[in-house]
Order: sequence, then C-alpha cells, then structure tokens
Amino acid sequence: MNRFITIVFLLVFPMRILGQMLPLSDHYLYNSLSINPAFAGCHEALSATISYRAQWLGFTDSPKSRTLSIHSPVYNDRMGLGVFIENNSIGIFSQTNFMANYAYRREMHNGILAMGLGFGLTAYNSNWDNLLAADPDDELLINNPLTSLLPNFSAGVYYYTKTYYFGFSMPLFISHEINPDTGKYRMKNDFSRYNYFLTGGYEMKLGNQITFLPSVLVKYHSGNPVQVDYNGQFGLKDKIWVGFGYRNRDMLVGLLQVQLNYQLRLAYSHNYHRGNIGKYLNGSHEVLLSYVFSYERKVAGPRHF
Repeated sequence: MNRFITIVFLLVFPMRILGQMLPLSDHYLYNSLSINPAFAGCHEALSATISYRAQWLGFTDSPKSRTLSIHSPVYNDRMGLGVFIENNSIGIFSQTNFMANYAYRREMHNGILAMGLGFGLTAYNSNWDNLLAADPDDELLINNPLTSLLPNFSAGVYYYTKTYYFGFSMPLFISHEINPDTGKYRMKNDFSRYNYFLTGGYEMKLGNQITFLPSVLVKYHSGNPVQVDYNGQFGLKDKIWVGFGYRNRDMLVGLLQVQLNYQLRLAYSHNYHRGNIGKYLNGSHEVLLSYVFSYERKVAGPRHF
C-alpha cells in the first residue's frame, strides 16, 4: 500500500474513517434509493440498478464504491419495497451496508408522496495485515477488530410528479464508534453526526425533441461545510442525455446517459478536480446500469427521476 496514503488515512482520519462512509455519486437522480428509502417503488415497476465508482484515480488504494438496488411498488402501488446493498472501500478499510427499505405511498395533488424507512446491517472490515507496521505490537492495530456487524437505519420523504420532484432524507443515521477501552464497536445515536440530504429537480421541454433537466443535491453534516451538487442535463428524443455538474469543492462533472431501449439505461460520469490535488489525479469515474421490468402492466415511459 502506498505509504503516503497510509499516513494520511491514519493521521487525518484516526478511527473516524471506520464510521459511516457516505460516498459521492453523480447518478443520485437514477439511484435515489441509495440516499432515500422513500424512493422504493418510484419507478412504477420492478427496477434493478447497479453502479460502480472509482474515485481519485492516480492514488493507490483510492476510494471505490459498488451498489445494487432492487425495488418495486406493491399492493396497488400504495407501498414500495426495496433492497439496497452497498460496498465502500478506501485503503485497508471497507464498509458494506445491507438495507431493506419500505415506503408508504399516497396520491397528493398531481403527484405521489412517499414516506420511507430503511433498516438493516452495516459490516466493517479492517485489513490491518496489509499495513507495514514499524511496531507489530502496536495497540492501535491489536485492539481493533477485523470485522464488525451492527444495525443501522435510514429515513426519508419523497414527492414527485411528471415534471418535478423533491426529497429529504437521513441515510444511515446511527453512528458506530470504537470503544477505546474494549476495542469493539458500539452504537451511538448522536444527532450531531446525522447526514441530511435535500434533493430536487425539474424537467422542462425546450422543444419537440429536446428536454432540459436541472437538479440539485444538498448535503449537510454538523461541523462540516455544506456540500451542494448542481447538475444540468439535456435530453434528445429521450434517448441520449448529455450534461454537466459542479460540486462546490472545485469539482466539475461530465454526464452522459443512453436509453438503450424502453427498459435499459446506461449512464457514465467523469469528475475533474480543479483544486491543487487535481494535478496528481486522473479524475473519478462512475458507471450505472438500470433495468426496469414491465411485468403485468405497461409503464407509461422511461422516467428520469
């Protein structure tokens, strides 16, 4: 493992890195179940999505994220059920979330209001054996468990119509920390450690063939600067979408999406880092593949949120 990265991990993120990892995603618009359990069932049919993100290319053992989500409306669309699996890794640390999601859905005005809960398990793994320790008997390495499995929860609301949407959520809000006396993980419900996500977007027609879809994702965590993702995408005949984004930490995002057929969507994004660290990186990449199953009923058309 790159020694420089190892030193940065252990000095800048001592023990905190083992807490909740909420990775970046440029495609939250199509995979909102990763941040909001109320999204379950909002594709109006059984839907499956996978994604892969490689961040900070050019650094050894840089962050990587892999997700799988499956969800569907049930009971005459009044409820939504979903499963979300996510694995995040950075250096010797990895975190896997297994979440079951439930959403209660009801018609409101011209749209659907969904209120959701997520509950499941978070598994942590620390491969301390991969470190080249100067002192093999270091208590920091000895006392920390290699694996831990603890419960976790998420909550959120989501409202959408044919032209716009907005949502609010608190993903994975239970904190997990290491007890320095026992070296084992423990749960802690600390409001100051909650992550609050606010999303919104509006789809507008610029002509018979062109659609413009601006969206925003606001992330708030006490003690940290507010992070805002601004995205804008232009669609041609609902087949090809090209867009751009800006993250308020000097990051530019290029977006490309292709609706391969009525049910299958492929999306790709590339991040360009403008800050000082950018000259050492080859950017970040993310790929998403989504498939909507049309079982017994016909879905009106491919939805973009």
